[in-house]
Amino acid sequence: MKSNTKTVITSKGSSIGNSLLELWRSPALIRAFASRDLNVRYAQTYLGFIWSVIQPLFGLSTLFILFNKIAGIPTDGIPFLAFALSGLIFWNYFNYVLSQSAGAMVAMQAMVKKIYLPRLSIPTAKALVGLVDYAVGLLMLIAICIYYNISLVGMLILPVILICTAMAALGIGLTISAISLRYRDVQQIIPFALQLLFFLTPVAYPTALLSSLIGENWKWMVYLNPIAGMLEIFRGFLFETPYSTLAWGSLILTPMLLLIGLWSFVRADKKMADIV
Repeated sequence: MKSNTKTVITSKGSSIGNSLLELWRSPALIRAFASRDLNVRYAQTYLGFIWSVIQPLFGLSTLFILFNKIAGIPTDGIPFLAFALSGLIFWNYFNYVLSQSAGAMVAMQAMVKKIYLPRLSIPTAKALVGLVDYAVGLLMLIAICIYYNISLVGMLILPVILICTAMAALGIGLTISAISLRYRDVQQIIPFALQLLFFLTPVAYPTALLSSLIGENWKWMVYLNPIAGMLEIFRGFLFETPYSTLAWGSLILTPMLLLIGLWSFVRADKKMADIV
């Protein structure tokens, strides 16, 4: 005799809390995605991990030629190599996490359509992968600081700046990822937008230089770019230079960017498998 009992499986509904709880319970999945990305990144290359050293060296050399030798940008008495690299390591990390997390769901659409998994783990893994290049750049910065007899005590603020950088990059990346699921043209805009943002970010020049160009009354607009304020604070601690109190606004802005990104991603998550 057949039973009339039916089992109905329903969704509990998506929310930021549920998504973060799933993420917390899936550390092995995040590590697996990060490990896969690292293996793919250096697969079939002769130099392999050495590219993580070559890339920041090439970027630093380019900034040195363009901003120091050609443009003669002042760095408030700080050796240019130390000044530029202190900004470049955070910018490179921000750039990588944002660009990779923004396109993560489209790149993994085959998996998203077939199985259920904590989808937030896919872009989150990008933040772990970016730490490899960041660590290499940080070691280079430490070596340069030791060479120029710059105290490393100021690096105590580094974990705070790194966490804020990750939050800003992931927040913006998650928002773009949610939008690009429906509007794929957004993916084409990201490289151009990041190139423009690089020149608007005081990576190889002091924040004061950018502030002077837009005028004192509009100085606050500089710090709407979260990386600008974070670099100024980090350099203030590391090189013992003054920084504007407005720079702290950039740090306050980063959790807001992450919350907006999570909200956008969770909303898109409800129909992600259907529209990806």
